[in-house]
Amino acid sequence: MIQRRAYVLGAGVSGLVTGWKLLERGWKVEIIERESFYGGMARTWRWKEFLLDVGPHIYHTTDSSLVEFWEREFGDLFVKGEFWCKNVKGPNLDQYYDYPLSYESISTYATDSRQRIFFELQQLNPEEKARARTYKEYVTALVGPTLQKLFFEDYPRKVWGLRTDEMTASWAPKRIEFRQKITPFYHGQWNAVGRYGTGCVYDRIYKKVLDLGGTVRLGQGVRGLEYGGGTITKLLFEGNEYITLEPRDVVISTIPISLLCRMLGIPCTLTFRGVTSVYLAFNREHVLPEGVHWLYYDSPELLFHRLSEQKKFSVDCAAPGKTCLTAEVAYSRGDQIDKMSPEQLIQTVLDQVCGAGLARRAEFIDGTVNRQQAVYPLLHKDYQHELAQAQSRLGEFKQIYSIGTTGEFNYADSQILFLKAFDLVDVLSDQYSEFSQVRRRQHVVTLNTVVALNGKLVGDGQRPYIIAEAGLNHNGSRELALKLIEQAVEAGCDAIKFQTYQSSARISGKVKKVRYAETTLGEQETLLEMFQRLELTDDDHKRLFEYARERGIDIFSTPFDSESVDLLESLGVHFYKIASFDLVNVPLLRYVAATKKPMIVSTGMSTLGQVEEALEVIRAEGNSNVILLHCVSAYPAAPEDMNLRAIQTLKSAFRVPVGLSDHTLGIMISQIALAVGANAVERHFTLDRVMEGPDHILSSDATEMRSLVRCAHLMGHILGDGVKKIEPCEYETINAQRKSLYARVDIRRGETITEDMVAIKGPGGGLQPRYLDIVIGRTARRDVEADHPVTWDDV
Repeated sequence: MIQRRAYVLGAGVSGLVTGWKLLERGWKVEIIERESFYGGMARTWRWKEFLLDVGPHIYHTTDSSLVEFWEREFGDLFVKGEFWCKNVKGPNLDQYYDYPLSYESISTYATDSRQRIFFELQQLNPEEKARARTYKEYVTALVGPTLQKLFFEDYPRKVWGLRTDEMTASWAPKRIEFRQKITPFYHGQWNAVGRYGTGCVYDRIYKKVLDLGGTVRLGQGVRGLEYGGGTITKLLFEGNEYITLEPRDVVISTIPISLLCRMLGIPCTLTFRGVTSVYLAFNREHVLPEGVHWLYYDSPELLFHRLSEQKKFSVDCAAPGKTCLTAEVAYSRGDQIDKMSPEQLIQTVLDQVCGAGLARRAEFIDGTVNRQQAVYPLLHKDYQHELAQAQSRLGEFKQIYSIGTTGEFNYADSQILFLKAFDLVDVLSDQYSEFSQVRRRQHVVTLNTVVALNGKLVGDGQRPYIIAEAGLNHNGSRELALKLIEQAVEAGCDAIKFQTYQSSARISGKVKKVRYAETTLGEQETLLEMFQRLELTDDDHKRLFEYARERGIDIFSTPFDSESVDLLESLGVHFYKIASFDLVNVPLLRYVAATKKPMIVSTGMSTLGQVEEALEVIRAEGNSNVILLHCVSAYPAAPEDMNLRAIQTLKSAFRVPVGLSDHTLGIMISQIALAVGANAVERHFTLDRVMEGPDHILSSDATEMRSLVRCAHLMGHILGDGVKKIEPCEYETINAQRKSLYARVDIRRGETITEDMVAIKGPGGGLQPRYLDIVIGRTARRDVEADHPVTWDDV
């Protein structure tokens, strides 16, 4: 058996864990790190009498399998405990607020503030959250204006460098947990710290990599890549050194996606915000207040946004009678903080710490500084489009897999990075099959080339059918869903589509990407929690179907389980949609097909063979009405990946109507699809692209959808019948501008016509210029005045 080989760019958390697990699967692994150390943001190093981390790092998770793994591999390196923090406010920085939020802590606020907060919490309207367009609007809808201003205004601005009304709603925490009692930060979770700093865990992983035969190159970062035809052929180092790659070799990149794109000649302007850590050593046992492990500061007068004390996490990180404070300072490349020297930073932060009453300058021993340039992905308003384009171009290189915070442009803590590394190793090692093979069955019907959707014909020779995909863009609000129907009608769409599902049946709450969300404070959602929040009730469905019929627009839905099909049947749905990821879901295909109602089937993430198998399942149930939608399952999809010629491929292969499910930004791709023969187009539809939610950014609003509908209505006339002929509209132009033969001089009857007697000019009315050779040499049959057309009657 040929040993697979992986080159891992970067020896941080993701690089080390992925390399280790691939080695255990029998791979040959070489990890390449530009810095002279490993561990990345999670490393620990010794400075004087202290062990330093980049910032406070707590291993925490609710995932039982990860707890078991961590305990087994690193149990002796962990210190378990309860970890507490507070927010510090006030002009004298002496007002301490418990965090996370709890009803117990709010009850200690000043009477007017407490009463106002509880009143605002009682008045919260879920519809406001659904309509939110900015971070500020979304958080205000979650907790009310007073708590938003208190905890979610100045601090996010300090960390991200943007006002909260400039940040999109997608940045906001999806919900904010209110605890009953004041509790530790990671209450209810397994949590621990590294006894000898965060990095002691990665010291052990580094040793495991070496013991398993892996190679780690420190201080030898890749400076470039040689590539051709979508294949990386060489990794280039300084000094003309290089490594030659075989086509089967894999490159796992944990370096910033912007840097990787630059190496591959891919345009990319994605940027990161960095963190400068300023370390201050003091001659005292502790600096932070008793029972507190870290403090948050949102004051714009202070450089730092967080203070932590390593010794409070583990006494092994500092000598007795001494301690070291870590001040984290967010910055952007080229800003004022970035330009400050280490000495300036140390002195400024020291002054501010002492000014806050935490320490005295006489106790100060020394200071040092560490900079991390790429920490927080900067999620500006257009970042999703930029990221989709970058990932699309990187996808052309089949050897490359990007992982980690900077590699995926998605900030994550260690527990998420571990889980993603495990899953990538599973994919690369082919541990799980991509899909279960479908048992072939003899089909009993012939598929129709034209399909009727509630009386409207879809197929070649028919007007393209336009579907407004409301999907989840109602944000769980019936009111917004009704508004989407109203605007789809006003835009002239043929149909509007929703999604019908039971959250627990749609996705597991335990595995894969469901585990990737940060759930410490309930601020981020798992996919399961998101689907639960956006799920429409049976009563919602009933009202939406009633309203759509009142407005005269077709309404249908994508069911994800048999119970959802039953609900839609009870509502009298006329046809169904099957999502791309259910193309291989044979039981669902069979259940829907058995209704004998038309099925619109998306084909993202599939091969022709898988499409054929799905169609055989449908045909075996006696259902002959299927419309296929070509689809690229990326959100958003990049135009370069759309492969619209596949529309004709699907038509030729299966002889059914074929359209496009379009996930690109803007309607250009949809318009091109119509021009190349798409019989239907489905586009995500939104009231406003900047609203919070997974699909708004790639959706069309009413104005854009109206333009697409107009294009669809004109497309048949635009394409025409293919016969090259003079169109009726051209006759006036012919008469006005087409050239003909004119008399250059007066021509007398009986004269022999010579070339210098004839001119070619417009407008039409005389003989066409192609008859000039015939006219020359003929005898004029009558007088022709100069500048008059020459006709057959004249010659």
